[in-house]
Amino acid sequence: MDLYIDREELLRALGRAQGIVERHTTNLALSHVLLSAQEGRLRVTASDTQITLVADYPARIEQEGELTVEAQTFFQIIRALGEPTVHLFATGNNRLGIQCGRSEFKVVSLPAEEYPTIATQNGSQAMRVRGGDLRRIIEETLFSVSTDESRFGLNGTHLEEVTAEDGTPRLRMVTTDGSRLSFSEAPYEGEFAMGARMLLPRKGLEQVRRLVEDPDEAWSIGFSERSASFTTETLRLFVGLVEGEFPEYRKVLPSGHSRRVVLDRAAFDAELKRIAIMASDRNHSARFDFQQDKLVLSATSVDTGDARTEVAAELEGEPLQTGFNISYFRDILQKVAPSDKIVLEMGEALDPCIVRFPGRDDCLFVVMPMRLD
Repeated sequence: MDLYIDREELLRALGRAQGIVERHTTNLALSHVLLSAQEGRLRVTASDTQITLVADYPARIEQEGELTVEAQTFFQIIRALGEPTVHLFATGNNRLGIQCGRSEFKVVSLPAEEYPTIATQNGSQAMRVRGGDLRRIIEETLFSVSTDESRFGLNGTHLEEVTAEDGTPRLRMVTTDGSRLSFSEAPYEGEFAMGARMLLPRKGLEQVRRLVEDPDEAWSIGFSERSASFTTETLRLFVGLVEGEFPEYRKVLPSGHSRRVVLDRAAFDAELKRIAIMASDRNHSARFDFQQDKLVLSATSVDTGDARTEVAAELEGEPLQTGFNISYFRDILQKVAPSDKIVLEMGEALDPCIVRFPGRDDCLFVVMPMRLD
Protein backbone atom coordinates (compact mmCIF):
# COMPACT_ATOMS: atom_id res chain seq x y z
CA MET A 1 0.00 0.00 0.00
CA ASP A 2 1.31 3.41 -0.97
CA LEU A 3 -0.78 6.58 -1.26
CA TYR A 4 -0.99 10.34 -0.79
CA ILE A 5 -4.02 11.92 0.87
CA ASP A 6 -5.12 15.36 2.01
CA ARG A 7 -4.51 15.67 5.75
CA GLU A 8 -7.93 17.20 6.41
CA GLU A 9 -9.67 14.33 4.63
CA LEU A 10 -7.70 11.77 6.63
CA LEU A 11 -8.38 13.65 9.86
CA ARG A 12 -12.08 13.66 9.02
CA ALA A 13 -12.01 9.90 8.40
CA LEU A 14 -10.26 9.12 11.67
CA GLY A 15 -12.40 11.54 13.66
CA ARG A 16 -15.50 9.71 12.48
CA ALA A 17 -13.99 6.41 13.54
CA GLN A 18 -13.19 7.47 17.13
CA GLY A 19 -16.75 7.08 18.34
CA ILE A 20 -17.08 3.57 16.93
CA VAL A 21 -13.87 1.61 17.52
CA GLU A 22 -13.43 -0.29 20.79
CA ARG A 23 -10.61 1.07 22.93
CA HIS A 24 -10.73 -1.63 25.61
CA THR A 25 -11.37 -4.99 23.99
CA THR A 26 -10.00 -8.51 24.02
CA ASN A 27 -10.09 -8.45 20.23
CA LEU A 28 -7.14 -6.20 19.35
CA ALA A 29 -8.32 -5.71 15.79
CA LEU A 30 -11.48 -3.91 16.97
CA SER A 31 -9.33 -1.07 18.30
CA HIS A 32 -7.98 -0.67 14.76
CA VAL A 33 -9.27 0.82 11.54
CA LEU A 34 -8.97 -1.09 8.29
CA LEU A 35 -7.30 0.94 5.52
CA SER A 36 -7.90 -0.16 1.92
CA ALA A 37 -6.20 1.71 -0.92
CA GLN A 38 -7.91 1.11 -4.24
CA GLU A 39 -9.19 2.84 -7.38
CA GLY A 40 -8.38 6.44 -6.47
CA ARG A 41 -9.68 6.29 -2.91
CA LEU A 42 -8.78 5.30 0.61
CA ARG A 43 -11.53 3.23 2.20
CA VAL A 44 -11.59 3.42 6.01
CA THR A 45 -13.58 0.84 7.98
CA ALA A 46 -14.27 1.11 11.71
CA SER A 47 -16.38 -1.32 13.71
CA ASP A 48 -17.32 -2.58 17.16
CA THR A 49 -19.25 -5.47 15.46
CA GLN A 50 -22.61 -3.81 16.29
CA ILE A 51 -21.87 -0.60 14.39
CA THR A 52 -19.74 -0.50 11.27
CA LEU A 53 -18.73 2.55 9.23
CA VAL A 54 -17.31 2.13 5.73
CA ALA A 55 -16.38 5.42 4.08
CA ASP A 56 -14.34 6.45 1.02
CA TYR A 57 -11.98 9.43 0.76
CA PRO A 58 -10.16 10.69 -2.36
CA ALA A 59 -6.48 9.80 -2.52
CA ARG A 60 -3.66 9.39 -5.05
CA ILE A 61 -2.93 5.68 -5.02
CA GLU A 62 0.61 4.66 -5.95
CA GLN A 63 0.13 1.03 -4.94
CA GLU A 64 -3.04 -0.71 -3.86
CA GLY A 65 -3.18 -2.71 -0.64
CA GLU A 66 -4.72 -2.85 2.79
CA LEU A 67 -3.77 -3.16 6.45
CA THR A 68 -5.06 -2.16 9.88
CA VAL A 69 -3.67 0.35 12.35
CA GLU A 70 -4.61 1.31 15.91
CA ALA A 71 -7.22 4.05 15.54
CA GLN A 72 -6.49 6.36 18.46
CA THR A 73 -2.71 6.53 17.94
CA PHE A 74 -3.16 7.06 14.21
CA PHE A 75 -5.66 9.88 14.88
CA GLN A 76 -3.32 11.61 17.35
CA ILE A 77 -0.44 11.49 14.86
CA ILE A 78 -2.44 12.92 11.97
CA ARG A 79 -3.92 15.63 14.18
CA ALA A 80 -0.38 16.70 15.22
CA LEU A 81 0.93 17.01 11.67
CA GLY A 82 1.31 20.43 10.07
CA GLU A 83 1.58 19.96 6.29
CA PRO A 84 -1.46 19.59 3.96
CA THR A 85 -0.50 16.24 2.38
CA VAL A 86 0.17 12.93 4.11
CA HIS A 87 2.09 10.02 2.59
CA LEU A 88 1.00 6.57 3.84
CA PHE A 89 2.86 3.41 2.89
CA ALA A 90 3.36 -0.15 4.12
CA THR A 91 6.98 -0.82 5.08
CA GLY A 92 6.82 -4.61 4.75
CA ASN A 93 7.52 -5.42 8.39
CA ASN A 94 4.03 -4.91 9.85
CA ARG A 95 4.49 -1.18 10.02
CA LEU A 96 2.57 1.70 8.49
CA GLY A 97 4.85 4.50 7.37
CA ILE A 98 3.52 8.06 7.78
CA GLN A 99 5.37 10.99 6.20
CA CYS A 100 4.29 14.62 6.33
CA GLY A 101 6.74 17.46 5.77
CA ARG A 102 9.82 16.74 7.91
CA SER A 103 7.94 14.32 10.19
CA GLU A 104 7.99 10.56 9.80
CA PHE A 105 6.37 7.80 11.87
CA LYS A 106 6.35 4.05 11.62
CA VAL A 107 3.35 2.59 13.43
CA VAL A 108 2.70 -1.05 14.25
CA SER A 109 0.00 -2.49 12.00
CA LEU A 110 -1.82 -5.80 11.53
CA PRO A 111 -2.52 -7.69 8.30
CA ALA A 112 -5.97 -6.98 6.88
CA GLU A 113 -6.76 -10.70 7.22
CA GLU A 114 -6.83 -10.31 11.01
CA TYR A 115 -9.62 -7.72 10.86
CA PRO A 116 -12.94 -9.39 11.79
CA THR A 117 -15.40 -10.18 9.05
CA ILE A 118 -18.15 -7.61 9.29
CA ALA A 119 -21.68 -8.16 8.01
CA THR A 120 -22.36 -5.29 5.64
CA GLN A 121 -25.65 -6.12 3.98
CA ASN A 122 -27.46 -3.04 2.79
CA GLY A 123 -30.90 -4.55 3.16
CA SER A 124 -33.61 -3.08 1.03
CA GLN A 125 -32.86 0.57 0.35
CA ALA A 126 -36.43 1.44 1.09
CA MET A 127 -36.46 5.05 2.26
CA ARG A 128 -34.80 8.27 1.19
CA VAL A 129 -34.58 11.12 3.68
CA ARG A 130 -32.98 14.56 3.43
CA GLY A 131 -29.93 14.81 5.69
CA GLY A 132 -31.13 17.85 7.60
CA ASP A 133 -34.46 16.18 8.36
CA LEU A 134 -32.75 12.99 9.51
CA ARG A 135 -30.46 14.87 11.89
CA ARG A 136 -33.38 16.93 13.22
CA ILE A 137 -35.61 14.00 14.18
CA ILE A 138 -32.66 12.28 15.87
CA GLU A 139 -31.75 15.39 17.88
CA GLU A 140 -35.36 15.96 18.90
CA THR A 141 -35.85 12.44 20.26
CA LEU A 142 -32.56 10.81 21.25
CA PHE A 143 -32.43 12.46 24.69
CA SER A 144 -35.55 10.53 25.76
CA VAL A 145 -34.10 7.05 25.19
CA SER A 146 -33.70 5.10 28.43
CA THR A 147 -30.08 4.68 29.47
CA ASP A 148 -31.00 1.56 31.49
CA GLU A 149 -30.10 -1.33 29.20
CA SER A 150 -32.28 -3.69 31.25
CA ARG A 151 -35.43 -1.79 30.31
CA PHE A 152 -36.20 -3.73 27.16
CA GLY A 153 -38.43 -1.83 24.78
CA LEU A 154 -37.30 1.53 26.17
CA ASN A 155 -33.56 1.27 25.45
CA GLY A 156 -33.92 2.01 21.76
CA THR A 157 -35.71 4.19 19.23
CA HIS A 158 -38.97 3.22 17.59
CA LEU A 159 -39.63 4.04 13.92
CA GLU A 160 -42.98 4.01 12.19
CA GLU A 161 -44.70 5.51 9.17
CA VAL A 162 -47.54 7.99 9.63
CA THR A 163 -49.58 10.15 7.28
CA ALA A 164 -49.64 13.93 7.60
CA GLU A 165 -52.87 15.90 7.33
CA ASP A 166 -52.08 16.71 3.71
CA GLY A 167 -51.79 12.99 2.92
CA THR A 168 -48.00 12.86 2.54
CA PRO A 169 -46.07 10.05 4.27
CA ARG A 170 -43.84 10.84 7.22
CA LEU A 171 -41.22 8.92 9.11
CA ARG A 172 -41.91 9.20 12.85
CA MET A 173 -39.16 8.58 15.41
CA VAL A 174 -40.41 7.91 18.97
CA THR A 175 -38.49 7.50 22.25
CA THR A 176 -39.40 7.19 25.92
CA ASP A 177 -37.72 6.38 29.22
CA GLY A 178 -40.98 5.94 31.11
CA SER A 179 -41.00 9.48 32.55
CA ARG A 180 -41.07 11.40 29.28
CA LEU A 181 -41.78 10.77 25.64
CA SER A 182 -40.69 12.47 22.42
CA PHE A 183 -41.62 12.07 18.81
CA SER A 184 -40.54 13.92 15.70
CA GLU A 185 -41.42 13.42 12.05
CA ALA A 186 -39.82 14.02 8.66
CA PRO A 187 -41.01 13.51 5.09
CA TYR A 188 -39.54 10.58 3.18
CA GLU A 189 -39.73 8.89 -0.17
CA GLY A 190 -39.85 5.18 -0.85
CA GLU A 191 -41.23 2.39 1.26
CA PHE A 192 -41.01 1.83 5.01
CA ALA A 193 -39.65 -1.67 5.68
CA MET A 194 -38.50 -1.95 9.30
CA GLY A 195 -39.54 -5.18 10.99
CA ALA A 196 -41.70 -5.35 14.10
CA ARG A 197 -40.20 -5.69 17.60
CA MET A 198 -36.93 -4.08 16.55
CA LEU A 199 -35.45 -0.78 17.78
CA LEU A 200 -32.54 1.41 16.72
CA PRO A 201 -29.84 1.71 19.44
CA ARG A 202 -28.79 5.04 20.94
CA LYS A 203 -25.12 4.70 19.96
CA GLY A 204 -25.99 3.96 16.34
CA LEU A 205 -28.20 7.03 16.01
CA GLU A 206 -25.57 9.19 17.71
CA GLN A 207 -23.19 8.16 14.94
CA VAL A 208 -25.76 8.94 12.24
CA ARG A 209 -26.28 12.40 13.72
CA ARG A 210 -22.53 13.04 13.72
CA LEU A 211 -22.19 11.88 10.12
CA VAL A 212 -24.85 14.19 8.70
CA GLU A 213 -22.82 17.19 7.51
CA ASP A 214 -24.74 18.47 4.47
CA PRO A 215 -28.42 19.13 5.28
CA ASP A 216 -29.36 18.72 1.62
CA GLU A 217 -27.56 15.41 1.07
CA ALA A 218 -29.81 12.43 0.38
CA TRP A 219 -29.66 9.50 2.80
CA SER A 220 -30.98 6.04 2.04
CA ILE A 221 -32.21 3.92 4.95
CA GLY A 222 -32.62 0.19 4.50
CA PHE A 223 -33.34 -2.74 6.77
CA SER A 224 -32.35 -6.38 6.85
CA GLU A 225 -33.61 -8.80 9.48
CA ARG A 226 -31.38 -7.59 12.32
CA SER A 227 -29.64 -4.46 11.08
CA ALA A 228 -30.21 -1.10 9.45
CA SER A 229 -28.06 0.68 6.91
CA PHE A 230 -27.66 4.44 6.46
CA THR A 231 -26.06 5.24 3.12
CA THR A 232 -24.85 8.23 1.09
CA GLU A 233 -22.69 8.38 -2.03
CA THR A 234 -19.48 8.16 0.00
CA LEU A 235 -20.29 6.19 3.16
CA ARG A 236 -22.27 3.32 4.60
CA LEU A 237 -23.12 2.91 8.27
CA PHE A 238 -24.46 -0.46 9.44
CA VAL A 239 -26.23 -0.57 12.79
CA GLY A 240 -27.33 -3.71 14.62
CA LEU A 241 -30.94 -3.46 15.79
CA VAL A 242 -32.08 -3.95 19.39
CA GLU A 243 -34.76 -6.56 19.93
CA GLY A 244 -37.63 -5.23 21.99
CA GLU A 245 -41.29 -4.30 21.76
CA PHE A 246 -41.86 -0.57 22.09
CA PRO A 247 -44.82 0.28 24.36
CA GLU A 248 -48.17 1.43 23.00
CA TYR A 249 -47.18 5.04 23.47
CA ARG A 250 -50.41 6.53 22.13
CA LYS A 251 -52.13 5.36 25.32
CA VAL A 252 -50.26 7.99 27.36
CA LEU A 253 -51.15 10.83 25.00
CA PRO A 254 -54.09 12.73 26.54
CA SER A 255 -57.05 13.17 24.19
CA GLY A 256 -57.85 16.61 25.61
CA HIS A 257 -56.76 19.24 28.11
CA SER A 258 -58.39 21.72 30.46
CA ARG A 259 -55.42 24.06 30.77
CA ARG A 260 -53.18 25.64 28.16
CA VAL A 261 -50.13 27.76 28.98
CA VAL A 262 -48.15 29.86 26.50
CA LEU A 263 -44.63 30.93 27.51
CA ASP A 264 -41.82 32.86 25.90
CA ARG A 265 -39.28 30.17 25.08
CA ALA A 266 -36.11 32.12 25.90
CA ALA A 267 -37.52 33.53 29.16
CA PHE A 268 -38.77 30.09 30.29
CA ASP A 269 -35.38 28.52 29.58
CA ALA A 270 -33.55 31.28 31.46
CA GLU A 271 -35.70 30.87 34.59
CA LEU A 272 -35.39 27.08 34.50
CA LYS A 273 -31.62 27.47 34.39
CA ARG A 274 -31.70 29.73 37.46
CA ILE A 275 -34.04 27.58 39.53
CA ALA A 276 -32.02 24.46 38.64
CA ILE A 277 -29.22 25.75 40.87
CA MET A 278 -31.31 24.87 43.93
CA ALA A 279 -33.17 21.88 42.54
CA SER A 280 -32.47 18.50 44.11
CA ASP A 281 -29.53 16.71 42.52
CA ARG A 282 -31.41 13.42 42.79
CA ASN A 283 -34.50 14.22 40.72
CA HIS A 284 -34.09 17.88 39.67
CA SER A 285 -37.60 18.60 40.95
CA ALA A 286 -39.29 21.98 41.20
CA ARG A 287 -42.78 23.26 41.97
CA PHE A 288 -44.66 24.80 39.04
CA ASP A 289 -47.39 27.22 40.16
CA PHE A 290 -49.40 28.23 37.10
CA GLN A 291 -51.27 31.49 37.66
CA GLN A 292 -53.32 33.60 35.24
CA ASP A 293 -50.49 35.86 34.14
CA LYS A 294 -47.33 34.10 35.32
CA LEU A 295 -45.63 30.84 36.18
CA VAL A 296 -43.95 30.77 39.60
CA LEU A 297 -41.07 28.30 39.91
CA SER A 298 -39.67 27.23 43.27
CA ALA A 299 -37.16 24.62 44.39
CA THR A 300 -35.75 23.43 47.70
CA SER A 301 -32.56 21.60 48.51
CA VAL A 302 -31.80 20.34 52.01
CA ASP A 303 -28.09 20.90 51.41
CA THR A 304 -28.08 24.27 49.64
CA GLY A 305 -31.32 26.18 50.33
CA ASP A 306 -34.38 27.56 48.52
CA ALA A 307 -35.07 29.47 45.32
CA ARG A 308 -38.06 31.16 43.73
CA THR A 309 -38.49 32.90 40.40
CA GLU A 310 -41.25 33.63 37.92
CA VAL A 311 -41.86 34.09 34.21
CA ALA A 312 -44.73 35.74 32.36
CA ALA A 313 -47.34 33.28 31.11
CA GLU A 314 -50.73 33.19 29.40
CA LEU A 315 -52.97 30.65 31.13
CA GLU A 316 -56.24 29.38 29.70
CA GLY A 317 -58.11 27.51 32.43
CA GLU A 318 -57.91 27.40 36.23
CA PRO A 319 -54.67 27.94 38.19
CA LEU A 320 -52.70 24.79 38.98
CA GLN A 321 -49.83 23.67 41.18
CA THR A 322 -47.78 20.61 40.27
CA GLY A 323 -44.19 19.40 40.10
CA PHE A 324 -41.83 18.47 37.28
CA ASN A 325 -38.26 17.41 36.66
CA ILE A 326 -36.66 20.63 35.39
CA SER A 327 -34.10 18.80 33.25
CA TYR A 328 -36.85 17.25 31.12
CA PHE A 329 -38.04 20.68 29.98
CA ARG A 330 -34.50 21.95 29.51
CA ASP A 331 -33.66 18.97 27.29
CA ILE A 332 -36.61 19.79 25.06
CA LEU A 333 -35.76 23.49 24.87
CA GLN A 334 -32.12 22.80 24.02
CA LYS A 335 -32.76 20.14 21.37
CA VAL A 336 -35.84 21.31 19.48
CA ALA A 337 -35.42 23.66 16.53
CA PRO A 338 -35.71 27.34 17.56
CA SER A 339 -39.12 28.99 18.03
CA ASP A 340 -40.33 32.04 19.96
CA LYS A 341 -43.01 30.34 22.07
CA ILE A 342 -43.63 27.06 23.88
CA VAL A 343 -47.09 25.69 24.70
CA LEU A 344 -47.91 23.42 27.66
CA GLU A 345 -51.21 21.52 27.67
CA MET A 346 -52.34 19.96 30.96
CA GLY A 347 -55.27 18.47 32.81
CA GLU A 348 -55.01 18.00 36.57
CA ALA A 349 -51.91 18.08 38.77
CA LEU A 350 -50.87 14.47 38.16
CA ASP A 351 -51.82 14.29 34.48
CA PRO A 352 -49.17 14.21 31.73
CA CYS A 353 -48.05 17.56 30.31
CA ILE A 354 -48.04 17.85 26.52
CA VAL A 355 -45.37 20.18 25.12
CA ARG A 356 -45.86 21.74 21.69
CA PHE A 357 -44.26 24.46 19.62
CA PRO A 358 -46.41 26.84 17.52
CA GLY A 359 -46.13 26.15 13.81
CA ARG A 360 -44.75 22.64 14.38
CA ASP A 361 -47.18 19.80 13.76
CA ASP A 362 -44.31 17.36 13.23
CA CYS A 363 -43.14 17.00 16.82
CA LEU A 364 -44.64 16.48 20.27
CA PHE A 365 -43.28 15.89 23.77
CA VAL A 366 -44.78 14.48 26.96
CA VAL A 367 -43.46 15.12 30.47
CA MET A 368 -44.86 13.19 33.43
CA PRO A 369 -45.44 15.19 36.64
CA MET A 370 -43.89 14.47 40.03
CA ARG A 371 -45.36 14.30 43.53
CA LEU A 372 -43.64 16.89 45.69
CA ASP A 373 -45.45 16.30 49.01
